[in-house]
Amino acid sequence: MGTWQFEGGLKFDRNGSLVMNTRWTITTQDDDQEFSLRNTDLLLPGLADFHVHIHRSTHTLGVSPHALLRSGVLVGGDAGTIGWRDPVPTRKSLPNLKLWISLLPHGLKHHPTIVAFPGLNTSDTQHIEHVIEQHRHDIAGIKIRLGQIDAADDARLLKTGILIAEQVHVPLMVHVSGSFLPPESIVESLRPGDVITHAFHGLRGHFAQSSSAIKSLEDGVKRGIWLDVGQGSRHFSWRTFHRLTAAGIAPHTISTDITQATWHQPPVYDLSYVCSKLYAGGLPLSTIYHGVVTHPTQYLERPLPPHSLVIWRYRSSYTRFPDAEGMVEVGPGYWRPIVVVAHGHIVRNLLKKGVKIR
Repeated sequence: MGTWQFEGGLKFDRNGSLVMNTRWTITTQDDDQEFSLRNTDLLLPGLADFHVHIHRSTHTLGVSPHALLRSGVLVGGDAGTIGWRDPVPTRKSLPNLKLWISLLPHGLKHHPTIVAFPGLNTSDTQHIEHVIEQHRHDIAGIKIRLGQIDAADDARLLKTGILIAEQVHVPLMVHVSGSFLPPESIVESLRPGDVITHAFHGLRGHFAQSSSAIKSLEDGVKRGIWLDVGQGSRHFSWRTFHRLTAAGIAPHTISTDITQATWHQPPVYDLSYVCSKLYAGGLPLSTIYHGVVTHPTQYLERPLPPHSLVIWRYRSSYTRFPDAEGMVEVGPGYWRPIVVVAHGHIVRNLLKKGVKIR
């Protein structure tokens, strides 16, 4: 056991404002060390990715927990990878995950094959109630994916999702990309605390398609509906993002929707890259901080572990940040995690002499 001390760089205060870091001290499994940081290095208590997909033996869509950990993600929400018929996995190691249970019986096990919602009978509903009750500490809520089959499928999913979420007293997360339903009707159906993920998509039914859709979303946020980025490979549009942020609508959480196909590949890469992308697009640093630190950890009721630290170093290099529609924003650089310490365990340390920082 030893103490690591970091001098220099920048950190965020509780309000999300940048302040100079004079000294940041954590206890680690290593010997005592002192580090001097660059003035532009950002120190964070860890990262939380609200919407990810985790690789398991029966569900191979996602990435490994260790890969997430090396990227600085210490808390996450596994969003609909598993369904209500699947065994609920429990984890006692980092990252600390909470589950959104899909209303499809086996979640995304057969992705990318499109599976129609089969509906639920009384026995199914009772099973879901039992699963939620037995694993309430590990379950964030129910997840549904609209835009897969047709309007009738979407309407039945949305109605059933809200009904089940109300019965078991959990939030509903709604994948809205490509929905066949009017965006206004989706927002009007949701309750305070429910989540719209892929809120800035540009597919069928996007929220920037009309002034009434923008107004509906604005009113929904005032009622307590939660907006999540959920970047993904197809779920982010610069056009939608700029129209909504110009109207004063910003995300509560910034997330990757990471899978094996998008891990370390544009337009997703990892959470640090997505944050760099949104910063290049004009999102304030305070919103980014709250989107990957305070808001997701509070919502998921998963605090970042003590004696943890992520240090971002900005690599100055004109960088193209594409969306899913072919539009590109160019930024002056991007952040990379050069130090990751998780509950005292050193996961990554590129401050060692001779290590190339990518």
